Amino acid sequence: MKLLSACLLALPAALLVACASPQPTSAKPPALACDDSIKTAFQPDAQTRVIAVRRIAKGTQLTAVDSQKPVTAARDMCLVKLLVGPGATAEKDPTARSYTEGIGMEIWLPDGWNERIRNYGGGGWVGGGHREPDKIGSKVPAIAIANMGFASGTHDGGQPWYQDVSFAFLSNGAINLESMRDMSRRAMYEQAVKTRALVEAYYGRAPRYAYYDGHSTGGRQGLKVAQEWPAQYDGYLIAQPAVNASLFGLAALYPQVVMKSDLGISALDKPAATTFARKVSAATARAVASCDRPKLGYIVDPASCAYDPLRDAATLCTGAAGEGVTGTNADAATCMSVPEARALNKIWYGPTTDGSYDPQQTREGRTGAVLGPKQLWWGFPRGSNLTGQIVNARTDVLALAMQDVRYAADASANSDPPIVNASTQERNRWQELTYASYAQALQRVPSVAFLREHLADKAELAELRDGGRKMILWNGLAEDSIPPAGATFYYERVKSWAGGDAQTQRFLRMYNIPGMAHSSQGRGYTVAGANDIVAMPALPGDNNQAPTRESDQMFTTLQDWVERGIAPDTIVITSRDKATTLPICIYPQKPTWNGSGPARTASSYACL
Repeated sequence: MKLLSACLLALPAALLVACASPQPTSAKPPALACDDSIKTAFQPDAQTRVIAVRRIAKGTQLTAVDSQKPVTAARDMCLVKLLVGPGATAEKDPTARSYTEGIGMEIWLPDGWNERIRNYGGGGWVGGGHREPDKIGSKVPAIAIANMGFASGTHDGGQPWYQDVSFAFLSNGAINLESMRDMSRRAMYEQAVKTRALVEAYYGRAPRYAYYDGHSTGGRQGLKVAQEWPAQYDGYLIAQPAVNASLFGLAALYPQVVMKSDLGISALDKPAATTFARKVSAATARAVASCDRPKLGYIVDPASCAYDPLRDAATLCTGAAGEGVTGTNADAATCMSVPEARALNKIWYGPTTDGSYDPQQTREGRTGAVLGPKQLWWGFPRGSNLTGQIVNARTDVLALAMQDVRYAADASANSDPPIVNASTQERNRWQELTYASYAQALQRVPSVAFLREHLADKAELAELRDGGRKMILWNGLAEDSIPPAGATFYYERVKSWAGGDAQTQRFLRMYNIPGMAHSSQGRGYTVAGANDIVAMPALPGDNNQAPTRESDQMFTTLQDWVERGIAPDTIVITSRDKATTLPICIYPQKPTWNGSGPARTASSYACL
């Protein structure tokens, strides 16, 4: 975003408002009243019905599905809840979690509408209170977006159980193909179509622009629309996306396969898993210390970090014979044996066909540009928090790939909602996996139709490009849920199709954010726990409930590209404690410290 970025760099924070034009608003009253008359006035098709209409007054305290604290309505608005059928007709038991009558939606219609739609995506396995009249299923950012004057639609993915994959199995144990279809693609299409239809009916006119904004699963959802129905939106903001959900979801179990195969422990043995996690955290701190040249407390370019605990005497237990070193760490709580250090290297590297890893992996390989010869997917970057992967067995996608709920973890092995299914009480067959059988399961994913459909990895984006649509994709480089290499792999495939970076960046630009963990609202991660020192973009959320253009950085960048033709460039981001500013660069460039300037000042870095 060349003009805005130059303005941001040139002016102090107090004057930034002069850099941006305000959002236009409309004083024209809505064509429909915000009351139950909408139930009869809005009937776009036989499958769609309005289940609730709620008038929300400015100042109302709202509790979203992911609220850490109430969100205050910054203006009067109308909340309309829809149910779009037909749902899962194969499930006949209304008490089963696979029973659903369709896709629940919430559409936020603010007074003073800015004549724009900005639909928002879901997270994880979605779910929530969208179809319940007295609850709010939308995530916090969707309400914050409505506070800004955007009309915003959200959905529950076609199932009401928040973050619970139980919906995917019919009560007889078979895969619920109808609901997987809704979760994978239909819900996003209906979200786009029904939101636009209701917006036009309610306000009496069409929006000037429509945008999609989504994080994690929401990022996958936005990519799916961009790949299949790109004309639904003018711009797409895709954050930390689950591009390859069916692949990385199964790859998330790989730490357990390594631990079970090499160390004889697993998430079912919580004391042993916790002990190993503590050692991994200590080794991660050593990795950061060795690769953090500016001494920020996190790694600016983790792909350049080749730290190997087998080559670090201070990580290995006293007397342990590593690769050219002998261990000197006498602290039993933090030192690693040789098998533990090797296991960590395997976890960082990611799944392979035989449990091996490549100690000579290049920076290009770590970014996600290429897979190694035996590599099936990537692990997380050095500097990320691996504790969740070590003390939990992430088995949802394994159970789906095996089409057998018995492979799912129970509550003793995983903190996620356990799968509830009446066909069998047996669980934890994931423990039976060997390197070979695990690899077979992962390699099976692309050939299983419903899992293939759940991917959002189509690289041919001709309709998006030729229609003048724009997309910004961004990742966190201290991810702890979705390996960022997967998004890079996707970008590289798009680049190969488009004919290079210059051609790709006509319609798609990607940013990587150092030190940022997985969060739709922004969450830094440092091994020392000083997370407020991490520079991050300003995003809508609990602590930014009525954002301005300046406090909605990534979207403002997209909006200016779509509406003003200002192509994105370097963006300067600021830490929560205001002590650090850092540039984030258009991939494949990365922020590079000059080696002498103040390390917490953006001007000491260049995008190279």
